[in-house]
Amino acid sequence: MNLKDLCRLVLTTSLSNRQIGHIVDVSHNTAGRYRDRLLEDQLSWIEISMLSDAELEKRLNQGRAQAKQRFVEPDFTYVYNELRKPGVTKALLYEEYAAAVKEGVMSETEFRRRYKAFRKTMSVVMRQPRMPGYQLFLDYSGFRPRVTDPKTGETRQVEVFVAVLGASRKTFAFASETQNLRDWCEANVRALEFFQGVPTLLVPDNLKAAVDRITKNKVQIINHTYSTLATHYDSFVLPARVREPTDKAPVEIGVKLVKSFIFARLRNRTFFSIDELNQEIEYMLRMLNDRPMRGHQGKSRNQLFEELDRPALKPMPVERFEFSDWKLGITVAQDYHVVWEDHYYSVPYRYVGARVNLRASAKLIEVFHKNDNFPIATHLRSNVIGGTTTNPEHQPPAHRAFAQDDSAELIIWAERSGASISGFMKAHIAKHRKPQLSLQASRGLKNLARQHGVERLDAACNRALRLQATSVSSVRSMLQRGMESAPLRGEAANDPLPAHENVRGAIYG
Repeated sequence: MNLKDLCRLVLTTSLSNRQIGHIVDVSHNTAGRYRDRLLEDQLSWIEISMLSDAELEKRLNQGRAQAKQRFVEPDFTYVYNELRKPGVTKALLYEEYAAAVKEGVMSETEFRRRYKAFRKTMSVVMRQPRMPGYQLFLDYSGFRPRVTDPKTGETRQVEVFVAVLGASRKTFAFASETQNLRDWCEANVRALEFFQGVPTLLVPDNLKAAVDRITKNKVQIINHTYSTLATHYDSFVLPARVREPTDKAPVEIGVKLVKSFIFARLRNRTFFSIDELNQEIEYMLRMLNDRPMRGHQGKSRNQLFEELDRPALKPMPVERFEFSDWKLGITVAQDYHVVWEDHYYSVPYRYVGARVNLRASAKLIEVFHKNDNFPIATHLRSNVIGGTTTNPEHQPPAHRAFAQDDSAELIIWAERSGASISGFMKAHIAKHRKPQLSLQASRGLKNLARQHGVERLDAACNRALRLQATSVSSVRSMLQRGMESAPLRGEAANDPLPAHENVRGAIYG
């Protein structure tokens, strides 16, 4: 359950507890309990939106013990099916239930009461609400018109997105290259801009761009980027139920209308770009939405829109939604960096081991902890493969001192002392990516230089690099045994030093 979304639904919409519970996947009783708590504390959505998830949890649940299940709940679907068999009674089924449960057995009275409530839910038929400004139904048409390349004459198929408002049936259509997430979000944004307002609910079909997966309990897990889009526009996503066409009847009708009214008229037209096609669709939409409808006193969709939907729609935000890619549940490594497309970005070191979410826009990389509104780290996006971007404020004090002060001095000493000493240090930094460890290694090499001389140390580092060794203990062992100039097995004594890569490490990000 996302507690912040639940609070936003309670405080900014007129949805019932049961509807809210369905959206955030909690019981209607839980939604009602939080509604009472918010009213009791006289909290507004503005106050709630400024709190982090942890602060909100503490504010609403402080001092309240987590509710524990008092009874083991029977499988009432099984009870219902068994009662249809000859001779089976509630008393018998209760006896069987009580015998199978060792602890947490409810009384027979409670058993019968809960079964009665279960039976009522089986006969409930929900009337589809078509309140003004309430639902925007969204789907792809399944019809794929063709666009012709003016240079080669080759044609390609494109997708047609359709959106229909529930009350007025005002219809929007838009051609996009694919049904992928980026194109889906762009089509949703264009639909909202077309209607110049935001409905309470976005009702898509269960396509992959909208719904990541459906659980065994038939709970629809909304794609994170799409959910972020809905939050940006102060709306909620409530997909149509699987294999329930009545949940999306308006858009099904809208799809048929777009095919017959728009594309049937364009069937003999050739379009040389998707923009040209969309310009013609836009023109045809004006005709469609101005056309009088039978059964609505001859009013058009545009007339009904002005009377019903427009006054009820919420205003558009000032800024347009910017599409971003996400990675969820990334664990912060010991070097307090996370990776996006083979580039490393720092986060505050206190989050080492925590799970974070990464958002990548065209220009920025942002890191969020849990569902907090504000990022814990923001960096300019880099295209340097294998590179590192480190904010000094994210480093522990010892690492910061190494990166800013001691490291510079020791690297300069290594470069002045010898090419192999410098190469060894850079290889150590690149391999270990732990500034404090590299700082200790640098100090160790400096001590060895004082004990054995810079020339012998450079020779020992030369041999270590050929062995691909980066530990100071290996260099120390060579010097103590006088092995720094000894050739390697299979290597002539006068062989030159093979080339090696000196890769800059985390402290250079």
